[in-house]
Amino acid sequence: MDLLLLVALLCYLASAFYAVVVFATGSTASDRYLVTIVGLGFLAHSASFIAGWVQVGHFPIVNAKEVCSFVAWAIVGYYLLLRARYNARALSMIVFPLIFLVTLVSLLLPQPEHPISPLLAGAIDASTMTRVIFPLHVSLLLFSYAAFLITTIGGVMYLIQERELKAKSFGTAFYRLPALNTCDDIGYRSVTIGFVLLTLGMVTGIIWNSQRDGKLWHNDPKEVLALVTWCVYLFMIHYRVTAGWRGRRTAWLAIAGFVVVLFTWIGARYLPGYHVFG
Repeated sequence: MDLLLLVALLCYLASAFYAVVVFATGSTASDRYLVTIVGLGFLAHSASFIAGWVQVGHFPIVNAKEVCSFVAWAIVGYYLLLRARYNARALSMIVFPLIFLVTLVSLLLPQPEHPISPLLAGAIDASTMTRVIFPLHVSLLLFSYAAFLITTIGGVMYLIQERELKAKSFGTAFYRLPALNTCDDIGYRSVTIGFVLLTLGMVTGIIWNSQRDGKLWHNDPKEVLALVTWCVYLFMIHYRVTAGWRGRRTAWLAIAGFVVVLFTWIGARYLPGYHVFG
């Protein structure tokens, strides 16, 4: 499993290097090499994920090592889907170093002695419906995080382009980043997809709670922060649709929302609460 993940890591490193060099030099070389390398890495990563599933006997997203690997895999999958519509080289230059780092963290983290907490052991040994809902719940949330990451990157690219235009100082970034409308469109499509996935993830989480102990809500830090995240992105989508908010406002909201996402995923693990996995 680690060998396959190492192969994926090397492919992501090569992809990051290629994307950065192409962006920095302004090369017009075809992106088919990048897609090929990324595709090979994604296949190796998928095989590692399946091997881990077989080895541990449960859906491998219940500890920090597994979750980091799944997040990196989800970002790659979402990027490949997004690339079918947008050929934004700047996106590759930002995304693949991040994917490499997250995959590296997953590879370096030790396998815990007790990978399954008593809470999750009960869920895995429970009814078939509960065993299906748990991985669906976590997968939906992690895929929504991948979409929100792309939303944030789109927002950052928009703010950089806007600053260059206002200053009338057109540097290298201006000519190599996507147009303002493209940055905005990438962000809006991604936040819409992420919001739907987050909503479904929260709904399946409520169902999972109900199946396990009959409670729909535990007032847990992760539950509260997930609700805060949902409200931030709902606010962003609502005012885009009803008040025509675009560009700068939504870019800053996307960044603020992703800060909450990061705290939900990482920070809440160090708070006392019901969610003790991932």
